[in-house]
Amino acid sequence: MHPIDLTVLVTWLVLSVGAGIWAGRRSSHTAEGFFAADRSLPWWVVGTSMVATTFAADTPLVVSGLVVSRGIVGNWTWWWLGAAGLASVFLFAHLWRRAQVLTDAELTELRYSGPPAAFLRGLKAVWFGGLMNILTIAWVMGAMSKVLAVVLDLPPTLLGLPSAQAVVLGLFLLTVVYTTASGLFGVVATDVIQFVVAMLGSITLAALAWVRVGGAEGLSEALTTAGFTPSNHLTLWPTFEGGWSSDGALVGTVLLITWWGSKQIDGGGYLAQRLFAAKDERHATLSYLWFTVANLCLRPWPWIMVGLVGMALLGPLDDPERYYPAMMQELLPPGLFGLLLASFLAAFMSTIDTQLNWGSSVLTRDLVVRFWRPRATTGDQVTIGRLVILTLAAVGAAASMYIDSLRGAWELAFSVTAGLGTVYIARWYWWRTNAYSELTAMIVAAVGTFTLPVIIGSTGWFPPEWARFPFNAAIITLVGLPIWIGVTLATRPTERSVLDHFQALVHPGGPGWRRLYPDAPSLKGVGLRILVGSIAVYGVLMGTGMVILGPVWPGLAVLAAATLLGLWILPRLPMPREQQAPPEVRSA
Repeated sequence: MHPIDLTVLVTWLVLSVGAGIWAGRRSSHTAEGFFAADRSLPWWVVGTSMVATTFAADTPLVVSGLVVSRGIVGNWTWWWLGAAGLASVFLFAHLWRRAQVLTDAELTELRYSGPPAAFLRGLKAVWFGGLMNILTIAWVMGAMSKVLAVVLDLPPTLLGLPSAQAVVLGLFLLTVVYTTASGLFGVVATDVIQFVVAMLGSITLAALAWVRVGGAEGLSEALTTAGFTPSNHLTLWPTFEGGWSSDGALVGTVLLITWWGSKQIDGGGYLAQRLFAAKDERHATLSYLWFTVANLCLRPWPWIMVGLVGMALLGPLDDPERYYPAMMQELLPPGLFGLLLASFLAAFMSTIDTQLNWGSSVLTRDLVVRFWRPRATTGDQVTIGRLVILTLAAVGAAASMYIDSLRGAWELAFSVTAGLGTVYIARWYWWRTNAYSELTAMIVAAVGTFTLPVIIGSTGWFPPEWARFPFNAAIITLVGLPIWIGVTLATRPTERSVLDHFQALVHPGGPGWRRLYPDAPSLKGVGLRILVGSIAVYGVLMGTGMVILGPVWPGLAVLAAATLLGLWILPRLPMPREQQAPPEVRSA
């Protein structure tokens, strides 16, 4: 590395770790301070932290890899998150803040009753806070190793490990230091800085790539020269040529089924943790809106542009996920190379710190304290949380040695939670939903993920594409929905006292509560707002692509129309309740 690049990287690391530890001094020495930043954060900080967290080291590699393997439309395997995000804005974000819990698993015993609720809470702590969290940490570390292996001239081994993995492990340990010391305040502070650096880096690389290839016209010619068919990779609109292997089948599946069956539909997990930290429910709603817009409209195009130009300049590569780091090495002079590498460090650290803090909150509150140390003081919980962070870090680092395909890990995480979105919607808006509902949906998703490929492969009755994401997720959702509803109706409902408490604290609305609470708020017009908001977000996404790739003027018209729809949405966001219920929380 050039000395300028090394200076940039060292400066960045000192700034990140220092900012995290400094910001952590604001936190009170309580569980609420360590895991929820004393519920004091404004919407723009909360939303930016969410975006930074989902902007991991693996994300540019996976997105550019999708462009190579399936074209731009291949990104609909995750662009459905826009519709899910708008649903969260209008239906869930403010409810999470009202619930006044510290983890999403804690909601389980706020919403359900009896031993099944307690068992479900513990299971979710282990499954999501433990196993799925470790998978995420591992694939993010694997992505960073892949970047460093391409862009740095390293010796074969360091400290007995492959060199790239050894360097990533060192960065990982720095992240563990400030995450353990500072709690969520430090995590969020570094997230905001890291997001700015990461976006600057990705936009800089995209701009240099675009200039090098000669813009949209030069890109099309260079792709043809490199042996690619531009129409297969540059189109924004899917076709149905090729049956179930077509882009149209993929896009239709995610827009009709996958988005509302996904676990992400109500913004749970680490996203919910950010909502708990918002000043109030209005800030929670605005933060999720900003997150959705930035996640879908601001981030993807620089990565897509780099993937396309990489194909044009470098030709076919064995691993499509290597185009992005290869373009860094190809285009960047000293100084800018250090900035781009710092942006990857930023993306890497912002995801790791969140996964560690959030996973620690779930395992501490919903496993250790709930079942083993129920009398732990709030200070004890902080100590336990720090020990859990260290444990998660050790296991996640070990698991990263076995991650090969980043896209495969991504799709496994989506598939193994497919269909949970349906029951997550119901727990907020249908009184009859109980702990058995969620347990059943979790079992169906896990079993379906691993048995569906066997069934399809052994019988030959179904198209082979149905065994892969997103089609497998859609099948699991459609099969699981009637199963968990049937189990719900066949089992005892949640105790009325628990429902009364949940209704008084969270105050959900809609016809699903009217049988017990005739004065439950109406949801009239919410569906229209979600639809209009989704059209606005996807309009910005597609309009931006049209401006970049052409035709420009129709793209500008699409952007203008999307902006007007967005302005219509803003005054129709959920409003805070005038009088909040007493903040009584029934369980740890």
